[in-house]
Amino acid sequence: MVPRSRFARTALVIFCLLLLPSVACAAAVQPVSGLYPERLPADSTPLYVWNVPLNILILEFVCVSAPALFIPIQILFSLSVWLRLGQKRVTYRNVLENENRNAVYMCIQENPGIHMNALSRVLGMNIGTARYHVEVLCRVEKVFPEQNSGGVSYFVNADPFSDLERKIAGYLHDPPKSRILCFVLRHPGCTRKDIAFRLIMSGPNVTWHMKSLIRDGIIRNERDGRNVRYYLCPDVDEYLQDHGPWNSCAHPEAGKQAPYAAVKLRGSRDSG
Repeated sequence: MVPRSRFARTALVIFCLLLLPSVACAAAVQPVSGLYPERLPADSTPLYVWNVPLNILILEFVCVSAPALFIPIQILFSLSVWLRLGQKRVTYRNVLENENRNAVYMCIQENPGIHMNALSRVLGMNIGTARYHVEVLCRVEKVFPEQNSGGVSYFVNADPFSDLERKIAGYLHDPPKSRILCFVLRHPGCTRKDIAFRLIMSGPNVTWHMKSLIRDGIIRNERDGRNVRYYLCPDVDEYLQDHGPWNSCAHPEAGKQAPYAAVKLRGSRDSG
């Protein structure tokens, strides 16, 4: 009787150890409330089966067809056994050797503050592939994300941007806020009614976007009798005037260009 009890305890300990990789892979869910409560809580980009990483698809298939093999195969993935199968380990030094990833890096460098959807559109690259390469670049600290009310913007680590410049760049890649910024730049002292009429937006929608722009010190408001007038903050005005050649205020069609669309995309993914 004692040996059976000891065997059961040993089996339980081994089972708990096998579950550790699953716990290590768990990700925390970010709350919607916080610094930017008006930000949409979900990614509006549809996720198709071909966007899902191959190892996740394999684990799901094994879970359905052979549940007994699920834990061993998950351990296989977590122990990076792919290194012994001839795949190359991605490091800071060789991360840009992949042609697709280098195109993603160059696009972020040329378009600081770009969002994931815009990155995928500019490169003509599948959203899942673009997301994968950005995650690899973030993991080796070639690129870093910046959270704002419009979502997540990406910057190259080597670029010496200040906090304000990163916020401006992120908003310039958010179409509604970019249009508002450009309009206020050209028409200082405009009212909500002016913005709504000229940009064909509803008044509440203008107010919704203005909340984050005012909170981040991009736009300031001044009351003029019954009207509220909007102006760019001095540093922001100066920055947009100096950096007009690349931002969307000077080039409204900039977001539609695809400077890297001619890059030959490859479907292969190396392990990271």
